Amino acid sequence: MANQVVVPFPGPRYRRPEPFSTRDWSSPQARREVAAGRSPGFGPGARVLACAVVGSASMTVGCPSTPDPPPPASACEVAFIGDPAASIEVLPGVPDMGTFIELHDGDALPLVTPPQGGHVSFVGAEARNIDPCRVHIAATLRSPSTMRIVTEESRDIAMFPLPSGWAEPNLADISSVANVPLCPDYHEESIVDVTYLLQVRLVDTRGEKFAGEALRMVIPRCLEDDPYRNALCRCECRGNYTLGSCANPLDAGDDR
Repeated sequence: MANQVVVPFPGPRYRRPEPFSTRDWSSPQARREVAAGRSPGFGPGARVLACAVVGSASMTVGCPSTPDPPPPASACEVAFIGDPAASIEVLPGVPDMGTFIELHDGDALPLVTPPQGGHVSFVGAEARNIDPCRVHIAATLRSPSTMRIVTEESRDIAMFPLPSGWAEPNLADISSVANVPLCPDYHEESIVDVTYLLQVRLVDTRGEKFAGEALRMVIPRCLEDDPYRNALCRCECRGNYTLGSCANPLDAGDDR
């Protein structure tokens, strides 16, 4: 009995199944019977057992499988915000503890230390007339005299509706805003305390035809309260940075 499986069947037509050890499971007929649940001595209740045994013998049969789960709902179901026939309106700004701070001409552009080191500026935007499910944000810093690109960064983000009728990204997540790399500054012109032109551009699923952008004259500044971190920011964000020149930022001074 140790090598036999007894499966009860309704009605008088009961018979003992063949031992697993003696049945030729490799034959095409046996595979078809197992796949259909019609192997002699096997009813629906034993079909899974047969599949398990055949599977353990490394045979490929058409055993029943768990149905695939339904496809997940769309990751973004936020309705269009504003007028679909209008171009995107953009208000550039920066996140501050999860709150949007709009940038105006002459405002400070905070220099922040990101997890990877150096100094960046986190640049976001509020917008309307936009498909918020997939937005491409690009933030570019230019020299106002030559329009030369000093640095830029872009990425795809999602935005969320506000009661005001505008939309903004998740400002608590730095991956939802542009991480504009600024320092260390290897160029001759300093980054810190110098006026630059900030260009913020948004494109949604409608394409470039409806893209929107905003321009602001901003001044990158080191706003850290901690003396060491503030000194490190000022040292790394002055022109002509060299490796190791800010090892002791408190002693480096303005002349390094």
